[in-house]
Amino acid sequence: MIAPITLSRFFSEPMSDSPGKQPFNPSGLIEFEFTNVDEARKEAEKPAALVALEKLLPGYWEEQRRPLSPSDRALTGKGIDWLMALPASARPKALSEQYPRITNHLAEHWSDLACMQLALMRLLADERGSRKGFSLQIEQEIGRLAAHVQSLLENAPTEPAAL
Repeated sequence: MIAPITLSRFFSEPMSDSPGKQPFNPSGLIEFEFTNVDEARKEAEKPAALVALEKLLPGYWEEQRRPLSPSDRALTGKGIDWLMALPASARPKALSEQYPRITNHLAEHWSDLACMQLALMRLLADERGSRKGFSLQIEQEIGRLAAHVQSLLENAPTEPAAL
């Protein structure tokens, strides 16, 4: 069983490349979506047949998600190692604190930088049309990580084409 890990244990010392910046401090806040009670009641009272039909419409994602795993709730060892190997300016600290499953996924697929670049862009784009989106802090972290991936791709040695 994987126990939840608080990142403050790993980020207790300043991890900034430039002096004067404050280290990452988890806020401990949970974000909630404000909902109108009447609208919520109307959704809850929908007939099962109508809900089933709505699930068939394009863009319905709940049925397509993979089953939850223990690594969705806490960082894996590989995820922690990956974070620590990144330059301080590219580390997605808030993302890792709030969405460890995403950090674990990125760590698993880090060896394929081209796919990593695509995955980071897809995190920033709303392909479903109904996503709440990430906080500004997390969007900025994903953007910095994407810039780091881009710089690695630009500096990667090129292989000659096969004849």
